[in-house]
Amino acid sequence: MEIAHRKKARLKHLLETWTLEQYLEATEKLLGYQLQRAPFDPAAMQNPSQSLPHTHVGVYPQKQKGLNYVGVAVPVGHISPKQMIRVAEIADLYGSGEIRLTVWQNFVIPNVPDHFVETVKKALRKIGFATQQSNLRSGLIACTGNAYCKFAQADTKGHALQLAVWLDKRIQLDQPVNIHVTGCPNSCAQHYMGDIGLLGTRAKVGGESVDGYHVFVGGGFGANQAVGRQVFNAIDFESLPPLLEKMLRGYLRHRTDGETFQAFTARHDLNMLQAIFSNEE
Repeated sequence: MEIAHRKKARLKHLLETWTLEQYLEATEKLLGYQLQRAPFDPAAMQNPSQSLPHTHVGVYPQKQKGLNYVGVAVPVGHISPKQMIRVAEIADLYGSGEIRLTVWQNFVIPNVPDHFVETVKKALRKIGFATQQSNLRSGLIACTGNAYCKFAQADTKGHALQLAVWLDKRIQLDQPVNIHVTGCPNSCAQHYMGDIGLLGTRAKVGGESVDGYHVFVGGGFGANQAVGRQVFNAIDFESLPPLLEKMLRGYLRHRTDGETFQAFTARHDLNMLQAIFSNEE
């Protein structure tokens, strides 16, 4: 299973050419034993938390009576050493010393007794972390970007935070929208499964090459799994915040009652979406 091509060193490229049986056979050969098989049950694959607006952000009761887990929003995963030390102290003092990471670049402090919940929330707010779910920031994800990755075509984390500030000031959402910002086609931030997916590229402005993004819509996961469709090509970052604002305003203007962003994009073809998102419908 040696991969000689650095740009192809991803499991997804292997699975493009291998069947599931081939992959299992090679994996079991490396492990030295056979993996246990279980019948596929779609109902059993659905996690109850997938029905939450943004998974795990907020305070939720555990199965153990009197205990709770506290989900904390960390936009694009930015956290300082001082904050990390304080979070560890909070988990030790008021929980069981555990901190669990989520795929949304957030974290969870489990095993918090009922009488410590408000204390934990206040302590987290004091160091800059929200425990209240936000329809925008709780689902904002970004890869490392060109600050630390040679493959990235844009400053994904910095741009994601700028987008959050811009949209927070101008748009009031009553439905969660996930925005995934990734710097290259390897898609560490999985742009193809976000309500809005941004794929880093180079854009031309006045003859100069600048940070830009291809824009995708309609991705999803779990019970709503789908691969996003590209709706705009190579948008320079300076033009991106007002474009996303137009997209969300178009969605709010034309959706049916209670319709999610993903469901809204799924019932329109790309030409209609481009018109709505450009306010030219």
